[in-house]
Amino acid sequence: MNKRNLWRTVPTILITLLAVLYVLPTLLPQGTLPGWYPFQKKLSFGLDLQGGLELRYTVDYKKAISENMLRLRETLIKSLVDALAQKEGKEPETLTDEQRAELASRFNVERSDFNAMVIKFKNPADVDVVTVELVEGLRSDLVRLPPSGNEVEIHMSDLRVSKIRDEVVDQTLEVIRKRVEAFGLVEPDVRKVGDTDIDIQLPGVSGKQVEEVRKRIGQTARLTFRIVDRSKKAADFFKDNADKLKEFQEKFPEKGRLLKLERDPNTTQWYLRADAGLTRGKGDALAKNALLSFLKNLRIDDDHMVGFQLVERKDGNIVKERFWRTYLLFSEAKVTGDDITRAMVLFERQGEPYVSLEFNARGGRAFADLTEKNVGEYLAIMMDDEVSSAPEIKERIGGGRAKISMGGARNPREVLKDAQSLVTVLTHGAYKAPVHKVHDFEVGPSLGQDTIDAGVISLVVALVLVFAFMIMYYGVGGIIADIGLLLNILFILAILVGFNAALTMPGLAGIVLTIGMAVDANVLITARIREEMRLGKGPRASLEAGYGRAFSAIFDANLTTGIAGIILLNYSSGPVYGFAVTLLIGIAVSFVTQVYITRMIFNWVLEKFRPERLSVGI
Repeated sequence: MNKRNLWRTVPTILITLLAVLYVLPTLLPQGTLPGWYPFQKKLSFGLDLQGGLELRYTVDYKKAISENMLRLRETLIKSLVDALAQKEGKEPETLTDEQRAELASRFNVERSDFNAMVIKFKNPADVDVVTVELVEGLRSDLVRLPPSGNEVEIHMSDLRVSKIRDEVVDQTLEVIRKRVEAFGLVEPDVRKVGDTDIDIQLPGVSGKQVEEVRKRIGQTARLTFRIVDRSKKAADFFKDNADKLKEFQEKFPEKGRLLKLERDPNTTQWYLRADAGLTRGKGDALAKNALLSFLKNLRIDDDHMVGFQLVERKDGNIVKERFWRTYLLFSEAKVTGDDITRAMVLFERQGEPYVSLEFNARGGRAFADLTEKNVGEYLAIMMDDEVSSAPEIKERIGGGRAKISMGGARNPREVLKDAQSLVTVLTHGAYKAPVHKVHDFEVGPSLGQDTIDAGVISLVVALVLVFAFMIMYYGVGGIIADIGLLLNILFILAILVGFNAALTMPGLAGIVLTIGMAVDANVLITARIREEMRLGKGPRASLEAGYGRAFSAIFDANLTTGIAGIILLNYSSGPVYGFAVTLLIGIAVSFVTQVYITRMIFNWVLEKFRPERLSVGI
C-alpha cells in the first residue's frame, strides 16, 4: 500500500475501532465488560420504546401580570393624588404627607381582574381626573374604559397580555430545558403545548432519579425578600379569625385537627401552625394543604400575602416537633431573584452550609435601601410562598450580598444537597411566573413490546435481504457496498451513543431511510463503473470515472434531503424531531461511507489482487 493510501486507511481503521468500542456495551449483556473499560455508555431508547417519565406543567402567566399590576397600583395612586391636587390649584411637590393622605382617602384602587384595576371615587365629580393622558403616561399598554358613575376601570390591552403570556411561557420553557439538560439525561424532549402548557418527556428515567427530577423541575425558585407586617391589625389577623378556624375544624375534622393558633414572641404575630410529623414525607404536604384550605375562607388585602415556613424544633439532634407556620407579609417585593448575579454554597465556621447571594447594582441598592428603612423589622427570605428564614434587620445591609441559611435538624449531607440544589436552580434561572403541575406519571413503552419486537425483526429481515441482493447482483461490488452499509449503521449508532441521544421508533425510520439512500448511492456508482467498463476502459480508469460521474447525483440527492432534514429539525418537536436527527446523522455518515470508504476498499482490491475486470454485476 502506497503512502498516499496509507494516510487515508489508518484514520478510517482507527475511527471504525473507536465506533466499535462505543457500540460494544450496547451489544453485550450488562456486566460483561470489565470496570476499567473506557466506554460504559449504552445506546438509550426513547419514551416510545422504553418508557420513562412524562411531566406537564402550565405557566400561570396571569400571576405574573397580576403582580405587575400590583406594582403599578402604587404609581397610579401617586398620579391620582397629583391630579387631584392640580385640579384644586395646588402644586403636587408642595403637598405635605397629611395632605397627600387626605387626597388619597377620596378614592380607592382595587384589582378587578388579573390585568385590570377599578378606581372608585367617593365624589363622582373627581372621576374626570382619570384622563387618557394620565393613564397612557403610566404605561402605553394601558387602556381606560369610559367612566361609569363614580368608577373608572383601566386594564392592560389584550395584545400586551398575549405578548407577555408568550414571553413568560418561552422564558419558562428555556429555564426548564436548562434544568433538564443539567441532569445529563438522554434526549429530553421539552416542548410547548398550546398557549401555556409545557410538556417534558424524559426517557429511561427511573428509581431515585425520578424524585430528584420532579423536585428540580417543579421548583420554581422565585426568590423574593418581603417585610413581615407587625402592625396590630396584622398581628391579630389570625386571632381575629379564630371563629372561622373553629368552623373549619368542625366541617373538615381531618384537616382541622392539624391546625391551631400560636403567637410568635419575636414578631408578636399570631400565626397558624399545622403539624407535619417528625419526619419528612407525606405529612409535610398534608399539613401545608390544610393551611391552604383554611386560608381560602379568609379575605387578605391585595397588598398583603401569607408566607409559610417549615419549622423544626429539636433537642440536641432529636427532632421534637415539625410544623408549618404562617407569616402575614407585605406582598410587595422590592428585591427578587432577578437581581441576583451569583449564587454559591459557602460554609459557616461551624461547618454548616448556606447559600451566598450576590446582587447586581440595582439589586444591591434596593436591598440596602430596604434594610435601611426597616431596621428593627423582620425580613422574610422566600422561595415562592415558602419562608426560608425571617431574621430581624439589625442594621443596613450594603455591599450587594446576602445569604440564605439552610438550617434544620437534618443530616449535614441533606442540608448540603439542598443548598447545592438551590444554587443549581438559581444559576439556571428563575421562572418569571409560577408553574403548576398538570400531570406527572411514569410511562411504559407506548408501542408495546410485541410491536417493538416486530419492528426490529422487520428491520433485520430487510437488511439481510438487501445485503443478499447486493451480493447476488453486484458480486464483489455488492460485498463492498454491504461493508459500507454495515459501517454506516455502526457509525450512526456510535454517534447516538457518543452524543447521549435516544433512539426512537421515528429515529429507526430515519436510519432505514438513510440505508435506502446509501444503497441507492452504491447502485449509481456500480452502474457508472459498468458503463465505463463496457466502453473498454480498464479497472482503474473505470473506477475513477464511475465515482466521478456518480458523485454529482449522490451529492444533489443528499443535499436536498439534508435541507428537508434541517427544516424538520428547526420547526418540529417530539417524534418528528427524532426522525430529523437520525436522518441528518445518517446523510452525513452515508456520504462518507459510500463515497469515500467504499472507494478506498475498491482501491485496496485493485492493488492487492490486480484483477483484469471489476466484479460489479457484469
